[in-house]
Amino acid sequence: MTLKIVPINSQSETRKKILHAAYKCLAQIGFNRLTPDEIALRSGVSRKIIFHHYKGLENLLSDLGESGFYWPTTDELLANTPDEFPNMDPEKQVGAFFLSLRKELEERPETLRIMAWEMLEKSALSEELEDVRVRTALEFFEHLGDDVPDDVDLAAAVALLGGGISYLAIRSLNTKTYGGVSLQDEVGWERLEHAMHRMLKGLLFQ
Repeated sequence: MTLKIVPINSQSETRKKILHAAYKCLAQIGFNRLTPDEIALRSGVSRKIIFHHYKGLENLLSDLGESGFYWPTTDELLANTPDEFPNMDPEKQVGAFFLSLRKELEERPETLRIMAWEMLEKSALSEELEDVRVRTALEFFEHLGDDVPDDVDLAAAVALLGGGISYLAIRSLNTKTYGGVSLQDEVGWERLEHAMHRMLKGLLFQ
């Protein structure tokens, strides 16, 4: 009997097709309606092949979170920061994280739609994607300097600012302005960025 050898590159391309289809499906129909059949239909890959690569949807979404389709990697986020990032003041480093994140999310509108679904359909599937967001932020902040005061709850500050920016980015998909600030052009986002830097400076350098 002759063994059939499947090239590694072919396996990799198949997984990419599955992940990309899952990403598009999830943005369109949400977590509750996501099924292997929907992914198979969009990807052109049979259910049998999908289950060959993934034990279930949770396993698939875990891989999606790590794939770069859904969420930028730490290296991608750091690549958007200024060259002088390692020597910047801590409030500017934190600000650089959010500016970099917004830039990456602008290129991933499907991710914003998935995050909107997550607010409505909390599940074990959504938690797989939440985990990668938390881990990426922690990895990024390992690159911060050591000048953050001990009495500053940096995690709480990041959660507050990150939640605000994520919410406004999601709203920007179908809302022109929020609170009188434009979400559809750079002028509005520059106003938000300026306010963010002022708040961070007040928090970290009182």
